[in-house]
Amino acid sequence: MERKSESASDTARQTESQSAAEEPELAAHPGPRQYVMVAIVLSIATAIEVGLYYLDIPHPLFVAMLLLFAIFKFSLVVLWFMHLRFDSAIFRRLFVTGIILAITIYTIVLVIFGAMKAPWLLGIAAFLVVLPLAWAARTRRDRQRMNREQVAQAAPGHG
Repeated sequence: MERKSESASDTARQTESQSAAEEPELAAHPGPRQYVMVAIVLSIATAIEVGLYYLDIPHPLFVAMLLLFAIFKFSLVVLWFMHLRFDSAIFRRLFVTGIILAITIYTIVLVIFGAMKAPWLLGIAAFLVVLPLAWAARTRRDRQRMNREQVAQAAPGHG
């Protein structure tokens, strides 16, 4: 039995560099420790959300805080457990678009039905819509800059 596990670990060790070379996103995946840490953070965020219910805070503030926690938790789950952090940029754009659409619809419904009467919450909602867009634009600019630098380094006569 021990012999079988040794051969399996030897095979994994020998093919690790080859698989990472063929599929570069495999090389960057975190280990179990990072996943447990993310799960702990998600548990703490959920506990804080439950605790917010028992605090005597104004309803609009309560709704805004729950919305912020929902976005935070959504981002962690999507980035880590759905491996969006390591996937193609198109998938990232799809999820950012989805969260922007969800926040927008949620805010509109809250305003229409009078649950959100504080005008400053509309500012927070607008910020939450603009923030992912700005992050995506910055990421795109950084990638373009890195690609230009790689092309410049690879060009003959540049060293």
